[in-house]
Amino acid sequence: MSNKSLALSIIIPAYNEEGYISKCLDSIAAQTVKPLEVIVVDNNSTDKTVQIAKKYPFVKILREKRQHQVFAQAAGFNAARGDILGRIDADSILPKGWVEKVTSAFAADQKLVAVTAGADPYDVPLKMAGSAIFHGYIWLAGLIGGQRMLWGSNCAIRSAAWRKIRDKVMMRADIWEDYDMSFCLKHHGKIGYIPKNLVGVSFRAMHTNFKHHVSYQFRSVRTFYYRTNPLRLALLVLLWLWTFPVYPLAVLDDWLLNQKTKNKKQRTKIENQKENL
Repeated sequence: MSNKSLALSIIIPAYNEEGYISKCLDSIAAQTVKPLEVIVVDNNSTDKTVQIAKKYPFVKILREKRQHQVFAQAAGFNAARGDILGRIDADSILPKGWVEKVTSAFAADQKLVAVTAGADPYDVPLKMAGSAIFHGYIWLAGLIGGQRMLWGSNCAIRSAAWRKIRDKVMMRADIWEDYDMSFCLKHHGKIGYIPKNLVGVSFRAMHTNFKHHVSYQFRSVRTFYYRTNPLRLALLVLLWLWTFPVYPLAVLDDWLLNQKTKNKKQRTKIENQKENL
């Protein structure tokens, strides 16, 4: 089944994603409406990411030597042939109707230049808390920025809109490229939200040490610094500082996840021992 009015390309930046990419590509293969193409942009992987991706006949592999997903994303967008550029991550697991809902949204509203949707985390024991914090942060960031924020694991942009902004986006690794695109699109149309198009994702960014966690989250502040006025920046900094008390929750979640993994390994070991008796 294919969409005859709007063709959608899916772009997946990938760096050492051997543990995730097969489930991502399986979910694309199961779509009710097939995408025009699927482009995996290998960003210097040293594991089996490329070998796994090559097993899927519908996947096209591109190489991007400049390290960071902002460069990999741009390479994929520039090479894509679709009317719509779907942007997901290698750990994204799409619901079966994802492509259909995205193309339908663009077909129904010509003023849309991009769409985004939310997350359904699959690797956090404290799932409800993690999801609420994520959705709350991105919603408030949009209110502060005066523009709905795209989320790179679940978004799509018209190719015509990308051509208008590709020379304006910041090609640097210390920002959030999805927020940056959102600001660049502000004067070209509206960004829509598809409420029932949640994508399964890993919240692996939560399971990092405090220094890395702060450094990663600070990219949102830096993006606002370059793209907004001092008042909006100050409000975003307050929101960013509010997330610091959340880190102990992330530590607790990480401990629970490790316990869950440990228990699973123990059960598997016991079952194997029983089979060998």
